[in-house]
Amino acid sequence: MICLDTNIIYNFLFETELTSASEKVIREAIVEGMAVPMIVYNELLYTTGAKIARMRYGVKGKYSFRKHIAKHGFPEEAIEKVNGFIRDFKVTIPRDYQDPEELVETIKTYRLAPNDAQITLTCKHRGIGKLATFDEDFKRIPWLKVIP
Repeated sequence: MICLDTNIIYNFLFETELTSASEKVIREAIVEGMAVPMIVYNELLYTTGAKIARMRYGVKGKYSFRKHIAKHGFPEEAIEKVNGFIRDFKVTIPRDYQDPEELVETIKTYRLAPNDAQITLTCKHRGIGKLATFDEDFKRIPWLKVIP
């Protein structure tokens, strides 16, 4: 099983300079199976929603996006896009491992942002040894093999 980070899926869903690298990673991950922890699912919904709101409605910045959501609702297209990926690629969504003390210890020990520490702990405690990401910070985690 390979855990996919938000940036891998985002660059697969939207045309960017990293799209071909994302496609390659996902093709390889299909063989082993893919997991997206709830925290990644949450990040992916948000970033996809923000991107669609920016493209369709000119919404810029997180506060403008929050106002847009309050007035118009969360972009349904973002939910469909993310859930379509999850469904089409038969992605497992494991529950996040939650231990506040271990989270803070991981943040401090490996110098990670809280969401990244949460991802690493979920991988560790759910028996997932590989993480597909473009984020170099994860290379400091001894229990994860980072790809590409």
